[in-house]
Amino acid sequence: MKSPWLHRFAILLAALSLLLIMDGALVVPGTQPAPETLSLHRLAGFALGALTVGFVAWLVAAGSRPQMRNLGWIVLIIAIADGVAGLASVQAAVPRTAGIAHACLAQMFFAAMIAVALVTSGAWNRGPEFVNDYGWPSMRSLAIFTPLLVILQIMLGAGFRQKALTLLPHVLGAMFVALVILLESIFVLQQFPVHRSLRPAAKTLLGVAFAQVFLGMTALIMKSMANDTDTSVVVTVAAHITGGAITLATTVALSILIRRNVQSRVEEEDVEETART
Repeated sequence: MKSPWLHRFAILLAALSLLLIMDGALVVPGTQPAPETLSLHRLAGFALGALTVGFVAWLVAAGSRPQMRNLGWIVLIIAIADGVAGLASVQAAVPRTAGIAHACLAQMFFAAMIAVALVTSGAWNRGPEFVNDYGWPSMRSLAIFTPLLVILQIMLGAGFRQKALTLLPHVLGAMFVALVILLESIFVLQQFPVHRSLRPAAKTLLGVAFAQVFLGMTALIMKSMANDTDTSVVVTVAAHITGGAITLATTVALSILIRRNVQSRVEEEDVEETART
C-alpha cells in the first residue's frame, strides 16, 4: 500500500516545477536577466532537482509496481536533461537550441509529475472501470497521438520564442491541436458520459484547451501592440507558456486514464472468448 505522503510529495514537485516554468517564461529571450534573478532561478532549479532525486529514491524504496518505478526513472531523466539544457542556455555556444530544449523539457517534467501524482492517488487504487473502445479513430490511439501533438506544438512555440521559427507554424499547429483535443474530449464525453474518471478528465482538458487558445490569441494581440519587453506582453506570453504546460499535463492525464480504462477491440474479443470457454 502506498503512502499518501508519496502522492502529496508528487503534487508538491509538480507545483514547484510549474512555478519555475512561470518564472522562466517571464525572461524575454535575447535579453539578459538580472544576476540575482538568474541566480534565484538556478537555485530553485537545483533544489527541485535534489527533491526529485529524493522522490525517485523514495518511489523505488517503497516497493512500488514496476510501471510506477519506470515512471519515476523517466521523471529523473527528464529532470537531468532539463538541468543540463538550462545551464547550456546561458552559454554563448548554443543558447537558442538549449533554450528550446529547456522550455520543452520543463513542461514535460511538469506533465510527468502530474502523471506520477495521478498514479499515486487514492482514486487510482480503486482500480480501473473498464469500458469498450468503439468508433473511429479509437480512443486508445488518440491517447497516444494527442500528447505527441501537444509536445510538438510546444516545440514550435519555443522555436518561435527563441526566434528560430516564424509564427505561422505555431499558429497553424495551434488550430490543429485544438481540433484534435476537442474531438478527443467530445468522443470521451459522448461514449463514456458517466465514467467516474474519464468524464471529469475530459471536461477538464476541454476547459484548459479553450483557456489556452484564448491566452494564445491574447498574447498575439498584445505582441502586435507593444514591444516584447513591455510588461503586458511579458505577462500574457508567460501566461500562455504556463497554459501550455497545464494543457500538456492534462492531456497526459487523460491519455493515461484512457489507456487504463478503455479496452481495445482485441482485448474485448479475448474477454468474450474466455467467458465462452
